Amino acid sequence: MNGFLLIDKPKGKSSADCVYTLRKILNTRKIGHCGTLDPLATGVLPICIGEATKFSNYVSDQSKKYEVKVLFGVETDSGDVTGKEISRKSPKVTEEEFKEVLRSFEGDIKQTPPMYSAIKFQGKPLYKWVREGIYLRRQERDVSINKIDIKSFTENKEAVIQVSCSKGTYIRSLVESIGRKINNIATIEELRRMRVGEFKEEDLIPLESKEKSFYEEKLMNFDKALNGLPRILLDNLEVKKIRNGQKLDYNAREQKEGIVRLYEKEGFFIGLGNIDSSKRVSAKRLLATK
Repeated sequence: MNGFLLIDKPKGKSSADCVYTLRKILNTRKIGHCGTLDPLATGVLPICIGEATKFSNYVSDQSKKYEVKVLFGVETDSGDVTGKEISRKSPKVTEEEFKEVLRSFEGDIKQTPPMYSAIKFQGKPLYKWVREGIYLRRQERDVSINKIDIKSFTENKEAVIQVSCSKGTYIRSLVESIGRKINNIATIEELRRMRVGEFKEEDLIPLESKEKSFYEEKLMNFDKALNGLPRILLDNLEVKKIRNGQKLDYNAREQKEGIVRLYEKEGFFIGLGNIDSSKRVSAKRLLATK
C-alpha cells in the first residue's frame, strides 16, 4: 500500500494519534503524517503510507492556509484556549484598527516558535520540556505570511481570519503577536487547516471507518501530493542512469533550478530529481524498483 490519505483531523486528537489509529487499521508500520497539527486543530492532515513516506518532507514543506478564530483579551501558556490562562484584559479594538495591524504582518516576518511545539531539543519535543516546567531559549526563524483576510469581526470580542503562509509558520505565535500589536492580548479559540500545497478541504475523508478497504479506496497517488513541482519525462536509458546515481544533461533551458518530478516515458512516476545551476539532473528521492 503506497500513497497518501487526506484525513480531516478531528478536534482533540493529536497528529500522532491519527497515525497510530491508521497504523492498526491498515496493519503497516511504514506510515507517518506530513506536518503536525495541534490537538485543538482540525482539517487537512496528509498521511503518507509505504513508499510515500519518502516524500513526506516535500509535502509538509509546501505552503498552507488556515482559518483561525481569534479571542481578544485572553492570554494562555499554550497560545490557545486549551492552555492555562495567564492574563486577561478588557479588549478595545475596532475592525479598522484590526485590519491595519493584520496588513503589517503580511510579507516576510520573524517568529519565535512557541514552547508548545513539536520542535525537538536533545531529541525531545519542546512541549514535553515545558510540561516538566523547563522553558528553553528558541531561535527566531524567517517565515512568510502571504495574505490575511478577515472573515468576521465582533468588536472587542473575537474575529475569524484566514491566513495563507509558508511552511514553518506558527499560527499561535502569530495570533499572540497580533494581540500585542493591537495593544492588547489574544489567543486561538478555534483553528482549522484548509490547505497543504495541492491538498484541499474538498479532498478530505473522515477518520471514522475501521475498515481497511475504505482507506484503500481513498488512497491518492504521488502526483496529487507533488503536483506543484515541475515534471520531466525520461527515456529508458536516462532512467537507468538516474537510478545508478549518474547525472543527466537537461537541454530545456527554460526549466529553473530546483526539485522536479521524474517520469518514465510511459508516464510512470519514479521519484524526485534536482536540476543544478549547470542544467544537470540528478536523483533526489526515488521509488524502489519492483
